[in-house]
Amino acid sequence: MKRKTIILTSVLIVAIALHVLARFNTDNHRTDYVYRLHASVLPFPTEMIKALAGEFKGMVANYLLLEASAFIGSEQSPAAGAEEWDAVARLMDQSSQLDPYFKSTYRLAQTTLPWEVQKFDETLAILERSKEHRPWDWEPGFFIGFDYYYFLNDRLKASEKLMEAYTVPGAPPFLITLASRLASQAGHTRTAIEFLTAIYEKTDDERLKKSLSDRIMALEGVVLLQSAVDIFHSKYDRYPHTLDELVEKSILPDLPVHPYNRTYTLKDGRVDF
Repeated sequence: MKRKTIILTSVLIVAIALHVLARFNTDNHRTDYVYRLHASVLPFPTEMIKALAGEFKGMVANYLLLEASAFIGSEQSPAAGAEEWDAVARLMDQSSQLDPYFKSTYRLAQTTLPWEVQKFDETLAILERSKEHRPWDWEPGFFIGFDYYYFLNDRLKASEKLMEAYTVPGAPPFLITLASRLASQAGHTRTAIEFLTAIYEKTDDERLKKSLSDRIMALEGVVLLQSAVDIFHSKYDRYPHTLDELVEKSILPDLPVHPYNRTYTLKDGRVDF
């Protein structure tokens, strides 16, 4: 009986809070026709909101996300200031904490926060939470890897995150290529080879095996050439002008075959494929 009373009281409090906020927004809209998002963020700590929402966490999470979506789609968002975008980030974070299983939350965060206002830490926190609660979903891990690469310029971390994302069942094969290439570009080519080799040994997909084999071969060519370039540099105190110099100076008997019928490249002492 006591528990039922507590639940009913909590639901009533949440309902009243939502009603007051909705009424407040409506009044604002009617008086000056300006949608002011900062007034819509629930003025309570997230833990308190979770306690008050009780078994209606999903409903409250949807409401908060809807508020964020309404602002982002409004005419005011392009000219919004830091306060409004802080409110948007808080709405998404509150929504994510209330319902970390909701896919739309992390997708909306990823497509707005880092792009519009460079809120990288806030975005990564939401994505990590989604990744933890949605172990069947490869997208949060992919977005984390993308953010580390594109926004934070950390190729090694991006590669690690993409490798993790690929371990999720159903993850697309392009993650393999992307992860291994970023690891190679970050100077961790052997890590990329080990990652690809582990996948090669586990898969029975012949097409994937062929793709992995070519990629491994290309990376092994990079390792061989990079080692020869480093030897060249130690002997001549400069980098070779072309990879052909490695053969001309008898450091290599010949250049490795490129599995994609291209040529390996050399720039500032770094080999790529």
